Amino acid sequence: MEKDPDDELAKEIQGFDKELISLVKSGFKPLFVRNPHATIYQVIPRNIFDAKPRVFLPRSVWLGLNWSTDSIYPKEAIDNLHISAHMHSILSRNPNISFEDYIRAMNAMREEIKACHFNVVTVDLPNLISVVLSCCHILDVLILFHEGRLTPQVDQICSSGIQTLWVDFLLVKNQVPFFALQRIYDMLILDKSQYPPLVNLCLGFFEHFLDVNYKQTPPLDSKSIYHLLHLVHYHLVPSNNPPKTRGLIGFLFDKTKSLTFSRPPPQLPIFVSPPVEHLTMETIPSARRLQEAGIRFRKKKTPGFSNITFRRGVLEIPFLRLDSNTETLLRNFTAWEQFHFTVGAYFTSYAIFMDYIINAVEDVQILNREGILEQTLGSEEQVASLFNGLSSNLVYIGEKDGFLPHLSKELNRYCRNRFNLWRAKLMVDYFSSPWATISIIAAIFLLLMTATQTFFSTYSYYRPH
Repeated sequence: MEKDPDDELAKEIQGFDKELISLVKSGFKPLFVRNPHATIYQVIPRNIFDAKPRVFLPRSVWLGLNWSTDSIYPKEAIDNLHISAHMHSILSRNPNISFEDYIRAMNAMREEIKACHFNVVTVDLPNLISVVLSCCHILDVLILFHEGRLTPQVDQICSSGIQTLWVDFLLVKNQVPFFALQRIYDMLILDKSQYPPLVNLCLGFFEHFLDVNYKQTPPLDSKSIYHLLHLVHYHLVPSNNPPKTRGLIGFLFDKTKSLTFSRPPPQLPIFVSPPVEHLTMETIPSARRLQEAGIRFRKKKTPGFSNITFRRGVLEIPFLRLDSNTETLLRNFTAWEQFHFTVGAYFTSYAIFMDYIINAVEDVQILNREGILEQTLGSEEQVASLFNGLSSNLVYIGEKDGFLPHLSKELNRYCRNRFNLWRAKLMVDYFSSPWATISIIAAIFLLLMTATQTFFSTYSYYRPH
């Protein structure tokens, strides 16, 4: 008796991954449900993530919904003692509030927490516990740092790794809703005379590691803050450049050509291909070529990424101290702008601009000499490599007449002016050093003396007394 092929296929399907079959039948729709209100993005586009995976992964602690609650059980508790320690530290600050009370508070905001995430999440009890533990960890570190009590006796991992822990708080994949932090902070009922509002507590912590425009930037209402990354991003951009969402254009960055397109619909994530509109942005010459064209570099006195100006042949760039955390921060800030383009394209513009002007070691040397870069990161070759790969696969979404398109147009216009090129060549050839300048002045003086002597000799010949 021959076997029925349909029966054989039915057995194979039964033994196959039923979840995958279900996804195929649904057209993978559950994986592509887009949340227009998302502010937390735990799935980074492959082309951005693969460029440097390590900068998107935490070094000290996983936060939010990135980790499983299995890790808090005894079998793996040795690696998460600091999480439990901070939870108990928070619980001890208000004995009248239990851990279950914090879970109930998060449960009351279940839908808001779900709406924050770009990818579809199930806010069940394990995930609520993850949010509570993450909030306890962040808040206790902030409070202990404010009290000056973040010592090895309190938490050896935090006190010894504080230089990496604060970076983990700013990773795209490591964010917790700010309203969840605010809710638990309010439940602690701390003395307001000794403890500032949560926004100020956060900024007071981060200003020890970053040049945050704490006082200069207009305050952001706590209800308008999405998470810690958003808060710090807001205070790092120029205070006179609030993000705008109208009249935006975009282009896929390429050093040799720029393909531009119109702004994608707000309900779509930035990495979904939008309609194409053919506009162009001129490439920016390297620092060496700009200097050869007579452009002078100067360190900007006022801080703020993308606070770059060009006026009367002087290109002012804000100061940047390069260390082991620089690349991680820049890539996470640019990734955040790629997802949530309504916050502006300040770090994206900065990354693209620096990628343009730094092509080789000599470009780094020019910026070092002018005090624009302070290099504590390996060799100049490493610095050049960092900036050359920083803007890979980035999509610029910004104003048509914004900082980057406008700056590229002005720089190229200056470089194409032949008078500027001739003047720059004159300065390099004849006035590049004090001795060369003295020689030129002496030669001009001798020439004038010779001409004067010739004049009077000729004059006395034709007009004798």
